[in-house]
Amino acid sequence: MNKGERTRLEILKQSIIHSSQYGLADITIGTVSKLCNLSRTGVISHFENKEDMQIAILEYGEALFRERVIKPAWREDPLEHVISLLGNWADWTSEMFKEHQVSCPFIKAVVEFQNRPSSKVRTFTIEQQNRLLNYLTHRIDRCVEQNKLTSEVDSVAIAYELYSLYLGHAITQHTVLINASDTLFKNSVARLLKQYQV
Repeated sequence: MNKGERTRLEILKQSIIHSSQYGLADITIGTVSKLCNLSRTGVISHFENKEDMQIAILEYGEALFRERVIKPAWREDPLEHVISLLGNWADWTSEMFKEHQVSCPFIKAVVEFQNRPSSKVRTFTIEQQNRLLNYLTHRIDRCVEQNKLTSEVDSVAIAYELYSLYLGHAITQHTVLINASDTLFKNSVARLLKQYQV
């Protein structure tokens, strides 16, 4: 990895932490130059513009998500896999950035850019969340195929319910007793899946 690649990586590392704290919309060329002790020109040399930089940050975050959440969740039993996936997903940002008070940067970005229809960042956030929902749906499909969950309910509907539980958890985990939020979420996931078990 050459110096330019190392600098770009450091920009993305610092920016994903910052956006997990303050939101992606708060990320500007000026913000990043201060975070990384670089000149504005030094930051601009790595990205076409602010939107491209924000998308690169989300892509970097997605790569972290695959490494920290999706890959370690793998289980041979498909239902155990889904439960493990949701467990890893519950607090992945706080596990990654222990020294910071953070929340999911993807959800922050979806909310921040939802009313900006012409934004490339908004388009990317929607595609990103759809990839995640599709992945979860495929995991549910596998549970149905192996007779772990009922085929009477559409897999998309079950995945949507699990996804919605996570969204609620991501927002409320900082408004309820911190020691209780993770347990409440995991218990909710278990109850939801139990009602669909064969």
